[in-house]
Amino acid sequence: MISTWFLYALLTAGIYAVIALLSKIVSGVEIDDPLTLAIYNCVPFYAVYVLVGLALEWPAIRNSLAGVGGEGVAGAEPVPIAIALGFGVVSTIAYGVYYWGLVNGDVSRFVPALSIETVFVLVLGFLVLDEAFPSGVYAGVALVVFGALFISYDREAGSIRESLTFSTVGVAILAAIAFAVFNTGMKVLTDGFGTVEILFWISLGGLLSIAAIVPFRADGGVQPDPADLLAGRVRLTKGTKLLLVGGLLNAVGLFTFIRALENGPVSLATAITKLDVMMVFVGALALSKLAPAVLEEQFDPFTLAQKASASMIVLVGSALIQFSY
Repeated sequence: MISTWFLYALLTAGIYAVIALLSKIVSGVEIDDPLTLAIYNCVPFYAVYVLVGLALEWPAIRNSLAGVGGEGVAGAEPVPIAIALGFGVVSTIAYGVYYWGLVNGDVSRFVPALSIETVFVLVLGFLVLDEAFPSGVYAGVALVVFGALFISYDREAGSIRESLTFSTVGVAILAAIAFAVFNTGMKVLTDGFGTVEILFWISLGGLLSIAAIVPFRADGGVQPDPADLLAGRVRLTKGTKLLLVGGLLNAVGLFTFIRALENGPVSLATAITKLDVMMVFVGALALSKLAPAVLEEQFDPFTLAQKASASMIVLVGSALIQFSY
């Protein structure tokens, strides 16, 4: 029988794949500023969970603010609110670096390279959560890392050293570290807060951090102006609408991932979400063939074989981690 946490993690992988493809479509034809992409994708799900948290968990939130602790988690020690808010800031940083990578590289190369997040999660899980792993898990990690580096190789760039450019591997490593810290933090928070309350504090911290980075956008401020939108003077572009849809999907994805963390180890749940590698590969291939005007990626015979085989290596590594745990 398939575990509940596995189904939640698998659903999360599908949601993340759709978000990655939507974001790449927008970044390729309309918006190429990583901060703008992060803002329009993060604000919707942050806002959703701030409102949902106030509506459903106000007694627990009020008690936490009063220093009593959340009533929804019987017998659990309260987790400092500052830590939960801090992980909201880490979330914004992670998504900012993520969109930086999407804008500057192939989505079917960058997303698989993010699989190295599994390595950092394993290390943090061991150091922070005392998660122990059998030898099969480490073999799976080795496959994930190899597959991530292999899929980042660009034959046209020349040597392997030259092809593994910072725009692909370096940004992927930065994003992987940020997401690993964020995922491990959410696992820690499940010991002190309920699901909705976790999402509330993280989202509140995320909104505060978004407000701090808005002035650093390429064009300055938020475009279009929210006041103009409410007054009906301007309308959202198709690209912005797609980003907002992605943000709402992210709200669902974050919820399903936390549910996976509540019932399974963070290292294993994170590994299963890397199934989005194959989903992104298939989606990018389908769009490139069926709708090249929407998304055009390099898929010559060599690149096709490379990406397919590397994606399979990553998936085999993730499966080995799962079944060896």
